[in-house]
Amino acid sequence: MLSYEVYKILEEELGREKADKVARILEVILKAIEEKVKEQKPILKAEIKEELTKGLVTKEEFHGELKALRLELERRIDRLEVYLKVLIVLVILGLTLLNPAFLDLIKSIFGSK
Repeated sequence: MLSYEVYKILEEELGREKADKVARILEVILKAIEEKVKEQKPILKAEIKEELTKGLVTKEEFHGELKALRLELERRIDRLEVYLKVLIVLVILGLTLLNPAFLDLIKSIFGSK
């Protein structure tokens, strides 16, 4: 339905008789548009839902990805633990071999034969 202000503008520009005719025509057009929009609403709603669903991840997919990431992280942590143990052994060996007291002990063991 046309607002009072719109009808008054039509009446001022066209006169009362023509404004009535134009207002009735506009109301028919607006009603047809409104009905068309109502018809299209479920279709548009379904299309939007389908588009949104395409982008969503299912719960199972999410848990699968989470499990894969957890396994990868555990594998990397295990590898880092091995590297850390190797580094510790190397540091201990380095400190032991470069220690003068240890070198004297080795000389005394192997030098006495």
